Amino acid sequence: MTRCPTNTITTTFDSLPWHDAELQELTINRRDPGACDEVRLQVVWPDGGRAALLFRNCYGFTAEMNFGVIAKEQIAAASTIQDDPYLTSLRGRWKPLGVSLDLLRCYRIETSSTGSVIRIYAMEFAIKQLSQIDLK
Repeated sequence: MTRCPTNTITTTFDSLPWHDAELQELTINRRDPGACDEVRLQVVWPDGGRAALLFRNCYGFTAEMNFGVIAKEQIAAASTIQDDPYLTSLRGRWKPLGVSLDLLRCYRIETSSTGSVIRIYAMEFAIKQLSQIDLK
């Protein structure tokens, strides 16, 4: 799994080939709450390559998803959002507790097939390229 250094997280995430990528799986891992709060996405890129995207040290997650559409979950766009109101709210809630969330990012993914919007609020982002073997 390739971990992205803090100073390149935004550039790396924003420069991925999102348009027409297919979202195949979304998993939330809360097996060890507070110590391991993760969101994992599995995507197929437009060139057919497959990847797992892992968001670690999550502080929030929102999803406005529309189901019932008989179509693959195609991604229209994805980017990091700097001025997200919930991101500001999260930082404000944790600051009095002595927790700095300056490195927290909002990762926003919008789909074209269903008009869904997913927001992941995480400190870390990593990518793992998958082979057919990994998918079994």
